[in-house]
Amino acid sequence: MMFTLFCLATCVLAFNVAARLKPCNPEQARFVWNELAVDAVYFLVSVVFYGGVSLALTRWGVTAAMGAKAPGALKAIEGGYGLMPTLPVAVQALIVLVLTDICQYWLHRLFHGHALWPFHAVHHSPRHVDWTTTWRVHPVQFLVYSAGVAALIRVLGFSPVVYQVLAPLNLFMGALVHANLDWDFGPFRYVIASPVFHRWHHVDDPAVRDKNFAPTFPVLDLMFGTFYMPKGERPRVYGAENTPEGFLGQLVWPFTEILGRFKAKPDAKAGPRLGAPAA
Repeated sequence: MMFTLFCLATCVLAFNVAARLKPCNPEQARFVWNELAVDAVYFLVSVVFYGGVSLALTRWGVTAAMGAKAPGALKAIEGGYGLMPTLPVAVQALIVLVLTDICQYWLHRLFHGHALWPFHAVHHSPRHVDWTTTWRVHPVQFLVYSAGVAALIRVLGFSPVVYQVLAPLNLFMGALVHANLDWDFGPFRYVIASPVFHRWHHVDDPAVRDKNFAPTFPVLDLMFGTFYMPKGERPRVYGAENTPEGFLGQLVWPFTEILGRFKAKPDAKAGPRLGAPAA
């Protein structure tokens, strides 16, 4: 908990000061803005409830798949097994990052599809995109996109220390790519996701936001034709249509939105209903 608060304090100082020096959108407020309170609630929920979800999913999946043999398998998984622990920690960490990016790239595209978009639209709802936006994630998306992928990677037997090394890196990278910074990383723009790269993903134009899906390695977008970062241009207007502004509304809205699709539509061939005005 103390380490998380230390990382949070570091982000507050680093990203808000940097945004004063070289902001992508100079008109955005620094330190305090209207949507900050909602982002803070999402952050608190993530700290209180999300910590052990991926491990719980791993245990549930292994138990369901292996039955009586599950305790031994889980012990091996939690301690690391097979080839992976024999590799240097840096190599293991890189493999975890690459595998996670590949899984999350395709899941991210799936969440931009019609079926799952309402859950992901919550993350796209801020019109003030900044480093705190990284925590604005609907629980359904977190369960599938974050915890689910982490559970899948965990069963491959990487050393426990790898996850300890990656935890602060993932926190920092998530905050960095959402920060209001005019950084495109120049010649490394195709290697590491930059704030400009990801801010294009948050614009309110559906044709543009369906680009730049990779969390860390933009080469995936290059490979699959979804890279978008025009030189000399910067994203300006962000948000997602129809999403509520409040935390509780955002939790409920995706379900009501999806259920609304199943409501029976009037039959156009049946003619006007009794009492309905004529066209």
